[in-house]
Amino acid sequence: MSDRKIQIIDDRLLDELLIRAAQSARKRAILRLHEGDWEHCHRMLNALKVGTYIRPHRHVSEHNSEGFIVLRGTLALLIFDDDGGVIHAESRVLDAARGVFGMDVAPNIWHTLIALEDTVIYEVKGHPAGGYVEESAKNFSPWSPAEGSEEAGIYSRELERQARSLAGAR
Repeated sequence: MSDRKIQIIDDRLLDELLIRAAQSARKRAILRLHEGDWEHCHRMLNALKVGTYIRPHRHVSEHNSEGFIVLRGTLALLIFDDDGGVIHAESRVLDAARGVFGMDVAPNIWHTLIALEDTVIYEVKGHPAGGYVEESAKNFSPWSPAEGSEEAGIYSRELERQARSLAGAR
């Protein structure tokens, strides 16, 4: 039997996470809800401030599907083809007011998240037997700049422009 505590997810907690994200150089903060990397199912709250850059990536293991549910704010989940083009028909704006609460992304799908407002999501990731292995959990796209690079800022602004266009189209 586990000694796990019950985690209440309420406005106070979301406020605290957004404050932590605002203080972070990466403009995001994660609260891990699972006990450790060994767990097959990782659950977390992920607070994203407008302007954070999450490099497009995919999870190549058949066990690495990833799900997102928006708890507060508005977020675009952009899906890409293998050449880095945004697939608008598969991308979505997650926003409870619009009636789109989340998405589940299968392995081997290039994707990224763009905060259109300060946002908090409930994120779930699957992992194979033995749990999370950093070296094989995420495959960054070869056509996107590395986080922290000068090019990343320019690329991130272009992704935000496309995400806002997508938001206006729906």
